[in-house]
Amino acid sequence: MKLWFKLRHLFARRRLEREMAEEMQAHLDGLTARHVARGMSAAEAHQAAQREFGGMDQIKERARDERRWLWLDGVIRDVRISCRGLRRSPAFSVAVVATLALCIGANSTILTALYGLVIKPLPFPDAGQIVEVYNTQPRTGEPKRNVGLAQYLDYKDNADSLADVALWRGWMFNIGEDGGTARHVGMQVTADYFAVLGLKPILGRFFSEDASLPGQGKLAVLTQSFWEDNFHADPDIVGSEVRLSGSSYTIIGVLPRSFERLSVAPRLLVPYEIRSDQAGQQWRLAAMANMYARIKPGVDHATALAQLQTLEDRFRETVADPGLRDFILRTGQRMALEQLRAEQTKPLKTGLLLLQGCALVVLLLGCVNVASLMLARANARRSELAVRQALGAGHLVIARQLLIEAALLALAGAGLGLLLTASSLRIINVYLDRIVYGIPPVSIDAGMLGLTLMIAFLVALSISLLPVLQIGRSDFLQIGIKRGHGGTSRTTAMRLVSSGLVTTQIALALVLLIGAGLLIRSFANVMATDPGFAVDDTLHVRVAYDAHTANPATLKNLQDRILEKMREIPGVESVAYSSYQPGHEAIGNPVPLPIFGTPPDQGSTYPTARLFWVPPDYFSTMGIRVLEGRGFTAADQSPGTQTALVVDQKFADRYFADRSPIGQRFAIGPHAQDPSQAPMIVGVVGVARVDGLEDRDTPPYVYSVLDTARGGLSIELRTRRSFADIMPLIRAGLREVAPTLPIYNETTMRDQLDNKAADRRGIMWMLGAYAGIALILAAVGLYGMLAYEVSQRTKEIGIRGAIGATRRQIVSLILGQGLLKAGIGLVIGLGGSLMLSRFLASLLYDVEPRDPLVFAGVTALLIGVALLASWLPARRAAKVDPMAALRCE
Repeated sequence: MKLWFKLRHLFARRRLEREMAEEMQAHLDGLTARHVARGMSAAEAHQAAQREFGGMDQIKERARDERRWLWLDGVIRDVRISCRGLRRSPAFSVAVVATLALCIGANSTILTALYGLVIKPLPFPDAGQIVEVYNTQPRTGEPKRNVGLAQYLDYKDNADSLADVALWRGWMFNIGEDGGTARHVGMQVTADYFAVLGLKPILGRFFSEDASLPGQGKLAVLTQSFWEDNFHADPDIVGSEVRLSGSSYTIIGVLPRSFERLSVAPRLLVPYEIRSDQAGQQWRLAAMANMYARIKPGVDHATALAQLQTLEDRFRETVADPGLRDFILRTGQRMALEQLRAEQTKPLKTGLLLLQGCALVVLLLGCVNVASLMLARANARRSELAVRQALGAGHLVIARQLLIEAALLALAGAGLGLLLTASSLRIINVYLDRIVYGIPPVSIDAGMLGLTLMIAFLVALSISLLPVLQIGRSDFLQIGIKRGHGGTSRTTAMRLVSSGLVTTQIALALVLLIGAGLLIRSFANVMATDPGFAVDDTLHVRVAYDAHTANPATLKNLQDRILEKMREIPGVESVAYSSYQPGHEAIGNPVPLPIFGTPPDQGSTYPTARLFWVPPDYFSTMGIRVLEGRGFTAADQSPGTQTALVVDQKFADRYFADRSPIGQRFAIGPHAQDPSQAPMIVGVVGVARVDGLEDRDTPPYVYSVLDTARGGLSIELRTRRSFADIMPLIRAGLREVAPTLPIYNETTMRDQLDNKAADRRGIMWMLGAYAGIALILAAVGLYGMLAYEVSQRTKEIGIRGAIGATRRQIVSLILGQGLLKAGIGLVIGLGGSLMLSRFLASLLYDVEPRDPLVFAGVTALLIGVALLASWLPARRAAKVDPMAALRCE
């Protein structure tokens, strides 16, 4: 019951106060009436009633003490006092809140991305047991290669450490009627794919194993978003027919939303067709599909991997084809597996951890800056706090008020920081999709809100620590009362602490600026790299085929008509085509290319390259120069003609450094054993960096001639017209030829290269922003410290001027103090930068981690900023009038 009264007082204080006053007044009126009835006058009766009743204020206070929490009332009172005090100091409040908002917002942004993409597990049962399995061929520079159907069947039957094994690969499909056809991404999956992820349908059912057999019908399972967007969440969708790329499919189920936390790209899933002719030994290491597996409970990843490698070793020992056995040995083929979430976010993890480290440095720097401001504010309020202490407020009460004031500032900064986080995440999500296709966007959730509040609480503790320690000194009260307003002069210890904070700010700012400078210079080097083709005058569009174009003759006729229509567009200088978009991952993994005449002891590995099929006019359209020999001609497309190959300069330099590659033949294809009919190199072309400008580690290209693009038509157009001008004409031209076929992946080659540099650009901009914040905070911190010292040393400066110090000497004094602190910070920062720069080595391009130009430039920049931040207070000190300063004191 007592607790209930305390809670009522907490939430209905005014009503209870009114009721208490009314009740006490009723008692007083009753006593007055009794005295009047005894014959007293009204005034005498009132005085007698008051004497008999007692002091009303004392009674009210005792009643309040009975029904309230004293500590909570004290906190509420301190909150009101702190709000009034902060409102009276708007410049201080705005500066602190803005600083904390930038620092907390930066950390909240990266923490949200890091948690949502790397730390947070996928929403599947026992998600840590789900792994991706792949081949690795380290001797040929292939760290990750897809698996073959034979591997899947072997592991499914013999790998008892795995509960389920599944294959999947991407699949594009068209949906819609004439004039409204759209292109979407889907997946082909084996039936056990759903068991691996632990999914249950929200409608209908999933595939059975029979669905993967040839000729067993066409089935489809929709994602929940696709079901809602395209079918309006129709509950009777199961059993409906839908036309995909010209073929009819039966919808049998709908996936739960949790599937889309793995990838938002697929819109529906269809069965993976298992063909018996692709299950033989010769196809075992063909890169056909991706493999997911679920490891059995109680089995660790190392044990599962060891069993898979044992199965591969057994296959190598029993393989009948000596060429395949030799290929396995030369490539160093091994199996690898990685936890699914870790493998998916591998391209992001290093950059996010780097940015999180930088964000923590910014937070530390901001806390140092704000702590310095809080310390100066507490010192300026020393007389006020000393008077409060003299009137009975204990150390804990004053410390509580300072902590509450810091908490209010931190909460305001956290709230504004969350708004900055929400805006920043929109930009980050754009870059995420370019780095890892289909990765779900990140957003702020309840966990991150709680973490942000925790950060705000820790910030409040850190920025209030120094002021609280300051008021806890035994001489705080005596100094404050003795000196009155002059008590704001700082002690030597306080000056040392303030100087240490500024020095720390300079050091941290230097570390961030050097990191940003290295990345900016790397990005400049990347963008200055010669792409090797006409990147600014070339654009790409892709036309999706459907089931009606399966006939080769029909496909050839359609392709020729589309290309002819493209050549008729005004402003188009040249048109070429290919099976895939240049630089697209669909081109596939590098393949081994044995060379006829290579001595057995030449090396332990085969030459490897990406094979790309192009028409004769591809090089001229793309602006790729022929350096030696010739390009392709129309004669190379004739049936029965010996296969002609063109290699790029990277391939020639890597494998034919001491001789010309022209005339060399590869032991591949149907004539691998007949040198006279084997594919022959007829030319060398420049390196076209379609995979990205920083392609030092990417494999070289070997081009083969293409007659008809199957599966889809990629068109490259050379034009000086803008992308916005030419695309409507391209779409109109395609509609004239094939109105049911959609265009997708339309882009300029410049945009494609920019997208491939999205990760580097994103990290550079984020780190640059953090470095800019650090520079501003360091400059403001140094300026604030010196300006405050000047304001507190007015008497000293006046005395110096009175005894003959010139303005130049006073300016030199203040400048020297500022530059000394900056110099110490620079020395510490340079030491930290030298140690930490090596962690940036993997992100740098043609820049040494200890690049002297960056180190010298950033150091000079900070010296200039420190000089400016010190000169402004120094100029103010030089203008102090000695007589006015002494008269003020």
